[in-house]
Amino acid sequence: MAANVPRGGFATIDTLLQRLELFLAKFPEPVTPVNQQRAQTLHECIAAAEQTPGLFTLTVPTGGGKTLSSLAFALTHAQRNHLNRVIYVIPYTTIIEQNASVFKACLGEENVLEHHSNFDWEATSKAVGADVVDDQTNLVTEKLKLSAENWDIPVVVTTNVQFFESLFANRSSRSRKVHNMARSVLIFDEAQMLPREYLEPCMRAVNELVTNYGASAIFCTATQPVLARFFPPASSFHEISHHPAQLYERYKRVQVTFDGKLTDVEVAQHLNEQAQGLCIVNTRRHAQALFKELIFEGSFHLSTWMCPQHRHQVIAEIRRRLQQGAPCRVVSTQLMEAGVDLDFSLGYRALAGIDSIIQAAGRVNREGRLSSGMLHVFEPETASIRKLPQELAQSAQVARSILDKYPADPICLEAIKDYYTLLYDVQGKQAFDSHHILDCFEKKYSEPTDFSFATAAQNFKLIEENTVALVIPFADQVQELLEDRSLLAKPYLLLRKLQPYTINVFEKELNNLQRKGAIHFANGEIPVLREMQFYSLKTGLILPEEIDGEAIVM
Repeated sequence: MAANVPRGGFATIDTLLQRLELFLAKFPEPVTPVNQQRAQTLHECIAAAEQTPGLFTLTVPTGGGKTLSSLAFALTHAQRNHLNRVIYVIPYTTIIEQNASVFKACLGEENVLEHHSNFDWEATSKAVGADVVDDQTNLVTEKLKLSAENWDIPVVVTTNVQFFESLFANRSSRSRKVHNMARSVLIFDEAQMLPREYLEPCMRAVNELVTNYGASAIFCTATQPVLARFFPPASSFHEISHHPAQLYERYKRVQVTFDGKLTDVEVAQHLNEQAQGLCIVNTRRHAQALFKELIFEGSFHLSTWMCPQHRHQVIAEIRRRLQQGAPCRVVSTQLMEAGVDLDFSLGYRALAGIDSIIQAAGRVNREGRLSSGMLHVFEPETASIRKLPQELAQSAQVARSILDKYPADPICLEAIKDYYTLLYDVQGKQAFDSHHILDCFEKKYSEPTDFSFATAAQNFKLIEENTVALVIPFADQVQELLEDRSLLAKPYLLLRKLQPYTINVFEKELNNLQRKGAIHFANGEIPVLREMQFYSLKTGLILPEEIDGEAIVM
């Protein structure tokens, strides 16, 4: 094990800002209207960064260049106000990987911590190429490992799970990083994806960091939720974009229409008639049923019943076909809306929340090659859909009223505001702290030491614990990893390397597969799919008929 690995030694905020400026200077003078608007957003972010720490929003449509613009705001704001670091909080690992790669390219890999479950420290070691400390690690990797414990690095890119569960943890291993959230720039990307059933305690914690610990919080999204209701009445949010409504009109590339009820056969018929088209639905079961109705070559399915490596291969083929103008029809679950940057001329979206509809619209005419793309929203009428989870059903119900109220443009900024206002009213106050986290910190306790920290930590779980990572033997590398004796002695590292070949399943689903003789346990504890007869190269995992897998919708 490496000894005496130093902490710190990272570039200063001043140096990182200079590197960003040099990186941005390499871009040519913007010529197209879209690039000119992106440049304008960048300038507005830099100008707004002069303000004192507080609460900010950045409302920029999909494709508006908010990744680099928000970084420019964050570093400039940190420099002007002598803040210590920038922490990006992002809902999905796919978006984290995209953003982190951009940040590393302009700031240096050694100054950016990518902290999520998929990250491979050994791969980072090879990529960085720093001096070797011992046989397995190098100096840079060891420093990044230490930074993952306490976030003492200039730029952290992490998940909602890591950030918020650390705030409510009661163990030193998880809480060690909390002190470094103070005097930091906190950027919440895709703010509409903040965990709704924990939204009130999450925003109370953010308010505490801003009010009493010198942090700034920026909520970035194309669909800005009405978060002010979760902050004290005197709180003030500063919108960074000067004219969000005008920005929306300039980036508008898609017309959204509501087609009413459609059967799977009708939706599939529309897709079969198109050379290229996309349909996003709410559940994996619906995606599989609809995919079966596609009859032509060039049809693809995407869902989390496919392991990540499988999905990456399919997405690469979809991207190739779209670029070459080849036939390409895709049925996907919501994972298509989670940072998958593809561009279709036509889209269909099963009725869902307005935020989901807007994310789907972002995959239609994304590059503006057409005068206007078309997204058809429809209400599924099919036996393949069972009862939707309550939160999803409520979002769809409220969206239905917004589609009726704003038939000409149901995704305009006014419609978005109305949607969130109505949705929050329908769900009621209890929906935003459904696990009663705030009860653990009520004034009934006479001293802070009386707070129920252990109960709060136990109840604050953004990811349910009744799922199991099932390994899929999708490639020869899986068996090689499972037979690597050095990895078998390090289960955590082995599981990390197996992550591209795993699917999260509920315990009851795993038990049913095991009863079918489809599972064996590597190293006595890692469940592995025994037979590929339970895995389709078209649609992924095949579950026994009696299993209801609707609860995980992606």
